[in-house]
Amino acid sequence: MDIQSRQYEPVGELTIFEAASLKESLIQLISNDGLVCMDLGKVTRVDTSAIQLMWAARKLGRILVAGIPKEIETKLTQLGFAEPLSE
Repeated sequence: MDIQSRQYEPVGELTIFEAASLKESLIQLISNDGLVCMDLGKVTRVDTSAIQLMWAARKLGRILVAGIPKEIETKLTQLGFAEPLSE
C-alpha cells in the first residue's frame, strides 16, 4: 500500500481473516486529508466484515470505491445495501 498515492488496490480475498489488515490500511489512508480511491478490481471474494469496514469509511465521506466486480455488487444487494458503496 502506498499511503502517499491515496490509492488502495487490495488483491485476493477480503474476509474476516484479512479484516484487521484492511482496517489498518483504511485508517492510515483516511487519516490524511482528501479522498481515497479503493479499486476492488483484483478482489476475488468479500464477506460482511470487509463490507462493514468499507461502509464505515464511506460514511465518513472519505472513500471512492471503483472496479467493483459484479459478484461483489450482487453480494451487496443480497445483504440489503441499496445505496452505492461510493459517494
